[in-house]
Amino acid sequence: MTNLTSSDISDADVTSIIAEATKQINSDINVHVDREYVKLIDNTRQNKIDGSNTSYYIQNWKGKFLADSDGDGDVDTSDVTVFSVDGDGTETELTISSIDVDLCKITVSTAPSNVDLYITYDWCWENPSTPSPRIKLACTLLSAAYCYAKINIGRAPQQSWGNIRLFRHMEAFDHYYQRYLTVVQKINEKGLSLYKSNQNTY
Repeated sequence: MTNLTSSDISDADVTSIIAEATKQINSDINVHVDREYVKLIDNTRQNKIDGSNTSYYIQNWKGKFLADSDGDGDVDTSDVTVFSVDGDGTETELTISSIDVDLCKITVSTAPSNVDLYITYDWCWENPSTPSPRIKLACTLLSAAYCYAKINIGRAPQQSWGNIRLFRHMEAFDHYYQRYLTVVQKINEKGLSLYKSNQNTY
């Protein structure tokens, strides 16, 4: 997608840039929920705290997905935190044995009882476990922008050596970054549109 080669920027630098781009994308398309109170959702997602049930669903389950909250590029148990609070106000972090990204379900290793539960997590409109072409494009565009920023920022737009003059494309960052913003906007608008079209079923 760019005119850059490994002689312009190293593979190691590009790898680091992709990791940073992933964090930025998560920030731009994810929604963070801090300490959501666990309660009944419906007959399927009862979220019982009865000493035998270990599976709990987030309130933002319909049409949404659990997302990468720590920016490591994976969606796993480290992206969700579950706290129990007993009658004395003592707070304990529960061990999470698994999560289901599609169902927005979190399974803890030990069934709690006689406590209140709270979940901290991120959600997004598209499945981060199997990134859509749109999310992949967003990552590519933002990585390209960051690559040009690394190469050009702080350098003169042109240099001369006798009759030889070198010009740098200083607008490259803005070009790729604006395209990135457009893709992110479409991702978020698509999700919101789907939500509004089905809100009568929520």
